[in-house]
Amino acid sequence: MANKKFTLEEMSELRKSKYVLDVSPSIVHFSAEFKKEFWNALIQGKLPKDIVQSLGIDPEILGEIRIGGLKTMIRNEVKKGDGFRDLNTYMQAGNGYMSAENRIKYLEMQLAYKDQEIGFLKKIVSLNPEARES
Repeated sequence: MANKKFTLEEMSELRKSKYVLDVSPSIVHFSAEFKKEFWNALIQGKLPKDIVQSLGIDPEILGEIRIGGLKTMIRNEVKKGDGFRDLNTYMQAGNGYMSAENRIKYLEMQLAYKDQEIGFLKKIVSLNPEARES
């Protein structure tokens, strides 16, 4: 969504929000509740940056590119008509049934996320040489 990576401090700050389900250096996973609140404020004419701030998230941490991408993603979910989804509700679509295509997309998403986590952990270990000796 954006080239800027989050610092450890920024990730820590984002995790304090009840609307953030998970965060990695590259991605923030917002709750379905956040998306609903964001959409309702957006259709009332509020600006995305102001909406994010009103929901308790520092828009400077996210940046304009991510906020714009967030707006687009939420708008696409509305157009799709399946309701707002998040990490907790993605698998519950269709009463537990997912088409093979959607299952593959979901597994690809999980794999990409795990790859990011591993990369992040490798960076942490490389910054602390004493951790490798244990």
